[in-house]
Amino acid sequence: METIEESNLIGYLTKLPFEYREKLDINQGLKFGTEIEFMTESKKGIDKVFKLMNRAHMQNNKYYRLSGSSRLVIPNFDKRIYEIKTPILENNKEDFHDLKYICDGLSNLELLPSNQKGIHVHVDLSSLEDNSRFLEDLLKVFCIYEHIIFRFSYGEEEDCNINCTAYSREISSMLYNFIRNTDFFDDFRNILPKLRELLKCKTYALNFHQKDISCKNETVEFRMFNGTLNPTILQNDINLCLNLINTITSNLLDRDLIDYKFNEYDRGFYAKESYSKLNMNDAIEFSDLIFNTNKDKDYFLRQYTIKDNPKKKKLVI
Repeated sequence: METIEESNLIGYLTKLPFEYREKLDINQGLKFGTEIEFMTESKKGIDKVFKLMNRAHMQNNKYYRLSGSSRLVIPNFDKRIYEIKTPILENNKEDFHDLKYICDGLSNLELLPSNQKGIHVHVDLSSLEDNSRFLEDLLKVFCIYEHIIFRFSYGEEEDCNINCTAYSREISSMLYNFIRNTDFFDDFRNILPKLRELLKCKTYALNFHQKDISCKNETVEFRMFNGTLNPTILQNDINLCLNLINTITSNLLDRDLIDYKFNEYDRGFYAKESYSKLNMNDAIEFSDLIFNTNKDKDYFLRQYTIKDNPKKKKLVI
């Protein structure tokens, strides 16, 4: 049952303007990228997507790539999943203008966000500065607040997409064991291969990519976000990832709180089936821990709390 304070907060968040921003309130020059998955059943739709990406390139001289496709095996439903991969982006007006242009363009083409997979956000791994303590902080925060991060990541929806167990599984208990058994006084580059081995199958909510043919930069990949073509939701997803990294690497994280909560860790609390339930106390604690501005805190809590997809019927497949 909601308390009066929670009810008042939810009422405030419901009325809160929730708008796309020209840029985010982060000073650090973090580099990132994202993969936007969508569905279509026609080649004509894909031709229009190519034109959309070409116009985005002409505006900002950055290339967006299209990849896919995989056919959905659903009776009486003949659609394929594709994804647009952004170039390396930065926190500036031009890059966020193009991102909104792509999302709006896909929506105007009446394409559907992928309810089979989702949104993936990549942040440049070099932002952790090869610092083992920063890596430990990141893993601890995700381990402790996974239930809050997951509900936020559902975006407009009340639960995760239908394939989340295949592509973005929960990892709290795995991270807890890894952290307990890892010496973080060791060199960052000695710890990283062990973490990559733990998460090697690209089926978990976090991934740590190596440089390869398809990935020019080492990245931290956040894979748990539901599919969306709502640019404000996508920007808010990105804002969470960047603020999490920024707070850690700027030494703004309350490590005493994190260490205390880690020592009090209870495996039984982290059951994914309960992640869709509201936990306002932990959500407020997390937002105070990660975000430095009231607007960022409000936007986080609004998306965590309010699930108001205006196209709900269109998205159900």
